[in-house]
Amino acid sequence: MKKSLLIIIGLLLSFNLSAQTAEEYLNNVIEKTKAYNDINIIFNYRIINKEDGINESMSGYGSMKGNSYKISVNGQEMISNGELLWTHLIDEDEVMISEVTEDNNSSPIAIINSFSQNIKANFSHSDNDIKVIEITENEGETFEKIFITIDNKDLKIKKIHLYANDGNEFVYEIIDFTTNQDLPDSMFIFNEALHPNVEVIDMR
Repeated sequence: MKKSLLIIIGLLLSFNLSAQTAEEYLNNVIEKTKAYNDINIIFNYRIINKEDGINESMSGYGSMKGNSYKISVNGQEMISNGELLWTHLIDEDEVMISEVTEDNNSSPIAIINSFSQNIKANFSHSDNDIKVIEITENEGETFEKIFITIDNKDLKIKKIHLYANDGNEFVYEIIDFTTNQDLPDSMFIFNEALHPNVEVIDMR
């Protein structure tokens, strides 16, 4: 009797999971991601254009805390405390400072909020370990399609493959994903004292 009940409960849970739409599943991932106090990721990044024979790889890292973020890839750092954005061109010893506005807000949270309101999601692949969701836009031509691979155990994103309308493909593969590390606010402000030789271009 007890064993039969456990089997039935297991089947019901499986049914509920499979009945969940891709959009509902993706929304759960987004809400869980936004709920972390902070996030650190290390990623590999590829740019692909089959027609032009381009296949370039690089690595980078990113951190996020609320509307603050820091992203470093290919010799460039973008650092923001939610009010100001510092774009640091490392090889050129140059940093540009600009104010964050509604039009240029590139914080991951702002992008996620905007992104989630104008998409259609469908399961491309699904098993016990991962789910792959195909995303297209309801309107607009920002991109052709995006495939997001999600770890089904902890709802963490493992890979993002974006197909742009110009034939380029951008692949982000998450190598390490850690959360709630109590990152200091100072991490999201460019410290000019640590870069005395950098030319500061104030665009405010």
